[in-house]
Amino acid sequence: MADRIEAGLMTMQEASALDLDAEISAQAEIEKNETRDAVPLGAQAVRVDSHLEGMPAERRRTFQKVVALAKRAMKTSAEGDNVAAARLAHKAWLLAPDIALTNHVLGLMLYNLGRLSRALDFFEAAWKIDPKDAEIYQKLGLVAWKLDMLEAAEKFYRLQYKLAPTAVDAAINLGGVLRDAGKFEEAIEILRTAIYAHQDNFELWNSMGTVINDSGDPVQARTFYEEALRLRPNYGRAHNNMANIHELLGEPELAIPHFDAALLDPADPMEEATMQHGRSMVLLAAGRIEEGWAANESRLNPNRAQATLFTLKTPMWDGTHAEQMRGKTLLLVGEQGLGDEILFMNTVKDLLDAVGPDGELRIACEYRLMPLVQRSFPEAVVGHHMSASVEGRDVRVVPPMLEKGADFWTPMATPLRSFRNRVEDFPAETGFLAPDAEVQATFRKQIDRFGKGLKVGVLWKSLNMNARRSRFFSAFDAWETVLKTPGVDFINLQYGKVEDELALAKERFGVTLHQPTDIDLKMDLDKVAAYASACDLVIGPMNATSNLAAACGGTVWFIHARSSTWTLLGSDRQHWYPQTRSFFGSGFQDWDNTMTRVAADLAKLASKQG
Repeated sequence: MADRIEAGLMTMQEASALDLDAEISAQAEIEKNETRDAVPLGAQAVRVDSHLEGMPAERRRTFQKVVALAKRAMKTSAEGDNVAAARLAHKAWLLAPDIALTNHVLGLMLYNLGRLSRALDFFEAAWKIDPKDAEIYQKLGLVAWKLDMLEAAEKFYRLQYKLAPTAVDAAINLGGVLRDAGKFEEAIEILRTAIYAHQDNFELWNSMGTVINDSGDPVQARTFYEEALRLRPNYGRAHNNMANIHELLGEPELAIPHFDAALLDPADPMEEATMQHGRSMVLLAAGRIEEGWAANESRLNPNRAQATLFTLKTPMWDGTHAEQMRGKTLLLVGEQGLGDEILFMNTVKDLLDAVGPDGELRIACEYRLMPLVQRSFPEAVVGHHMSASVEGRDVRVVPPMLEKGADFWTPMATPLRSFRNRVEDFPAETGFLAPDAEVQATFRKQIDRFGKGLKVGVLWKSLNMNARRSRFFSAFDAWETVLKTPGVDFINLQYGKVEDELALAKERFGVTLHQPTDIDLKMDLDKVAAYASACDLVIGPMNATSNLAAACGGTVWFIHARSSTWTLLGSDRQHWYPQTRSFFGSGFQDWDNTMTRVAADLAKLASKQG
């Protein structure tokens, strides 16, 4: 976005190259960012007459037809016919491409068609022609925000806020972008000022709650959501946010009615898809497993920003009636993150039994997992999936040879609907992946050289640590009591940049985290599986490494930010891996109590080892 801004106004040649029919026929560009609680662009989002107030009378007469077309476009859009509205706006633009109004209206109509990047071109053109129009900054900011260009979105919203400091939408949207950028104090100050001026505005109270919640204080955030619901009892966004608060605080059953209420008032299809997915997660967290897996098919809704999109032409199996797969060729395709992909392979043995000796199971997994998966399931045909970018969205594809001849395909989580509807359905044996035994033995020799204590691998974060996600991982300082446990040799299993944490452990805690050698902790997943499962114990949050260790039969202690993590399925442990334990405190982010329990139990285990 910064490059585009520096480049300035698009040339007339570029703009005139707009193929409106192609834009109309193309699929909507999927948003990369949910823009939670943003004030949406309404159907009457351009005040047409205001664009002409400063224009000389003789010029206004010249552009009477342009104004009429622009107004018709806005009216047609309000009536729900976005295609006809876009054609009217395009006609107006062709008559007067050098005025802000026509670029503004055409940009809005392209936005309504879901053509975000192309809409941005025309919004930028309108901005360059008339930089004093506060309305255009709202459009530029919202599109940039949806395309995950936070720095640019913040710039535009600050300009809008400067031009219209009393505008509620400017405060809400600027606060939301600052929140997503992790600038919580700035966001709170903007919204606090707006609330003083507009105390009866339910959207402001809701937005303040979301900022405070994302900063890590769901208890205080709840007060603001309650006030939003007092002002507007049927406000869907506030009900959705209240549901999320209850889930964070370990109260998933209380979240479900709020999700039900939220789904009566979604702002748009994207928000509705997000609410449906959130509801499925709390059903699982509440232990309503069968109902939760059925509802969780909402994760595949393309209107959800985080949904994995697929391009397969083979019929999709919905995960029910597994007996129908007997004798069939079934393609199982990895979805979501790497840790989830490992978790969902819990059902591969069930799928092999389901297709039977006359059928065939093919697995398209992350390419770094291929050696491990092929060794673990020699009866299956193992390949890898790939991701491509289409309309700004990651789309999962598989090699044609892997799909060719398949009767059905299914995403990895979908078969859970047949095989894991009760906690009793989970296998009792430890581990469903098979690490390389020779590599494991070699690494164990390396591990033994670190000392005479209990060998414990530790990890503490995810590679994806944005402002919102970081709430679910403890600060490294919280590990002090654990890392000071006597009789333990700690080993770093954390992938990514860890130099600061290793130095902190050495200088402040007086503890050395031994570094594995002959292994890339991010890329060599087959070796990671062998190394992690060779440790006496692995401690950390659920990420790719801890899932690999557990799936290979290793002893793992999972650390959770809350008791209502959906993978616990309403219980106090991970039934995916029966040999593991889960640690969590009371409410959300109760790290002191959680880590104190971990340290105490580790000390007992180390003393027995000694």
